[in-house]
Amino acid sequence: MKAVSRQRGFTLIELLVVMVIIATLAGMATLSLGSADGRKWTGEVQRLANLLQLVADRALIDKTHLGVVVEENRYTIVRYDTGLMKWEEMDFSGTPDAPNARRFTAHELPPNMRLEVLSQTELPGADDNQAEFGRRSGSDERAGSKDEEEVLPQFAALSSGEVLPVEIAVHLLTNGNRDIGRSAVISYSSLQGMQLEWLGDEL
Repeated sequence: MKAVSRQRGFTLIELLVVMVIIATLAGMATLSLGSADGRKWTGEVQRLANLLQLVADRALIDKTHLGVVVEENRYTIVRYDTGLMKWEEMDFSGTPDAPNARRFTAHELPPNMRLEVLSQTELPGADDNQAEFGRRSGSDERAGSKDEEEVLPQFAALSSGEVLPVEIAVHLLTNGNRDIGRSAVISYSSLQGMQLEWLGDEL
């Protein structure tokens, strides 16, 4: 006598379990994609904070004055030339393998991030011509001449080990790069050292 074969389908509970698993995985994938910008922003904040510390350490070790010029979407490392008596961008084009050459080159931020200098100590010799992002014009209206822009760092580390206090905010922008979603504030002073404050955990 032949055995009757039965085809067994999925029960309602099994279908519900599968649907819950699929929904959970889809939610995790969405969260992972949504936090990609957050991870990049966190990396940029840490990079700048570590750079300020490195600049302060190298200024003391090399017995020179180093600084960081902060602009809206980039920052540049400069050194004070005692012969020319002015700050100049560090150039590693001839010595690409020099220590810290890669970390001391100018760095551009992603389009959805912005830098803002919240407070800084005015450099000796700075005047009212100093512009918002660490640059001032060398023009002389009386003489009718105009020289190249002179860079003035908002963060300066002196050869003595002292630093000029600064507060820099790193913003992560949302809504078509118009609104601030998250911010972190990097503070550095000789008295308190490096301090990092994370603001706005929600996008």
